[in-house]
Amino acid sequence: MTAGKAAAIAKGSSREAVQAHDFHAHELIVKEVPVLNAIYNVVIAVDYSGKIIVYNHGCERLFKVPAEKAMGRFVSEVVPMTGLLKVLKTGNSHIGRKFVQGNSLYIVNRTPILHDNKVVGAVGVAQDITELQQIANELNSVNEMKSTLETIIDTGHDGYLVVNKEGYVITLNKAYAELIDINPEDAIGRHIKEVIPETELHLVSQTGKTQIGEVLRVKGREAVVMRYPINKDGRIIGAVSKVMFRDVNQFITSAKTVYSSQRRIKGEPEQWASARYTVDNLIGKSHPMLRLKETVRRVALGPSTVLIRGESGTGKELLAHSLHVGSNRCLGPFVKVNCAAVPENLLESELFGYVEGAFTGAKKGGQIGKFEQANGGTIFLDEIGDMPLLMQAKLLRVLQEKEIERLGDNRARHVEVRVVAATNRPLEQMIADNTFREDLYYRLNVVTLQIPSLRERIDDLKDLVEYFLAKYNHAFGLNITGLSADALELFENYNWPGNVRELENVVERAFNLVDGHIIDVMHLPPYLQKFGKSKRHSINKSLPSLLEQVEKEAIADALSVTNGNKMQAAKILGISRAWLYKKIAQYGIKA
Repeated sequence: MTAGKAAAIAKGSSREAVQAHDFHAHELIVKEVPVLNAIYNVVIAVDYSGKIIVYNHGCERLFKVPAEKAMGRFVSEVVPMTGLLKVLKTGNSHIGRKFVQGNSLYIVNRTPILHDNKVVGAVGVAQDITELQQIANELNSVNEMKSTLETIIDTGHDGYLVVNKEGYVITLNKAYAELIDINPEDAIGRHIKEVIPETELHLVSQTGKTQIGEVLRVKGREAVVMRYPINKDGRIIGAVSKVMFRDVNQFITSAKTVYSSQRRIKGEPEQWASARYTVDNLIGKSHPMLRLKETVRRVALGPSTVLIRGESGTGKELLAHSLHVGSNRCLGPFVKVNCAAVPENLLESELFGYVEGAFTGAKKGGQIGKFEQANGGTIFLDEIGDMPLLMQAKLLRVLQEKEIERLGDNRARHVEVRVVAATNRPLEQMIADNTFREDLYYRLNVVTLQIPSLRERIDDLKDLVEYFLAKYNHAFGLNITGLSADALELFENYNWPGNVRELENVVERAFNLVDGHIIDVMHLPPYLQKFGKSKRHSINKSLPSLLEQVEKEAIADALSVTNGNKMQAAKILGISRAWLYKKIAQYGIKA
């Protein structure tokens, strides 16, 4: 066989092989054309030589070339820069490739067509993902917004807790978890009554009724919450509890600000002191204090006049604050009057006010008194036992008639005021001595609250010391951790005639002298140091005698420390200067 003939035969064989490949490509693909045309996606296929053998309706929409003009042509003439030719050459697929045609974004998969492990063609399938991309972008935006909202809710000051219709906790943020003192993970999935036994949130998802301004008591704290149902498609699917105020005091303060603004707009006076303390500020867990706190909570809700009794320094004013804050008058004014501090000739005008020209030096236009300032709220008459007899008679009329008359005026003015009085004086003995009116005593003595002395609740001493240490650590910028064993023993053995006020003064004095982290005996007042040396006074003396001895020594030491300055001595002892003068005269102390 000649070389030329052999070449011709070989050339013919090659042509036959190509034709065989083309035949198999056509055979494998063309028979699926009806199905491919029904597909909305773009489907295009080429044979081994790169000529188009499949061109469905999707191709016509995308490339704007009719099928009859595209079929049989080289693909590069119809679709320039196509990747199908590279797939033919390499036999490698192109998966997930993107391209833009006009205003649309497409994703295409290109794969080789194999027969007997040989590439006989290639097929490309493209899908318009413009709408999917928009949906994905919207989804990303929604996810980002959801994440942002979750971050805002979780890091915000307001607390949120959500339950489903059955009352099981779905979610709560950090603020709410801190309020109820629980880890969020420990609350989710549990019934709300297991987490907060005092709550009524689960009832909201059943009744569908919103609750606004409800007080939630959790572990000794009182928060103001709002509870409302979650509605979806007309169905209640759960409920939300939102913390409006983390502390009742915050609510009261905010409400008073609004109330105060309204009174300013109306031109009404605002000359009253705000009540700052609640029952929780009464420090102590002893039985007498727990019983007193529970009584205060009950009495505060009623309208009755209250008489607070107790020794000097026990916290009678704090108790008066608590009664006002816990009452339905808490948004009204809280006015304090020290009956022992106001001169007798000024007390009437101080309490009841005066009209213009009532006396020499009277203000033009007159002035309203404390009772009118307290209208709608509470007036606290401290040291009521020191009120002159004449004023006692006028006070009795106010309590009975709910009316006052300004000095120099004969017109009665109605006042709606709750009276809380306090004294450390023996009123029963004063009645016998005709220095206090019996009828006023019974009018004041509707409800009596007796504050125990510190020696009667010595179990509360450590709690009180810790409170004052924290208070003065903050004020002085120090870090006093406690008392030495000797100082603590001295505190526990001492009778504390000045009660809690004396204890606070002793702790504050120690902060001015201490140079370490522990308060020792050397940092205490001299009269206490002397008490520490003897531990206890002679047990052969009666309790009144012991109290008198300690009181006398305390006054003498205070005068010695202040070099006879009675004002400073009274401040150290936590008593009024008038009371100090009485005691000096009683004990014959040389000052």
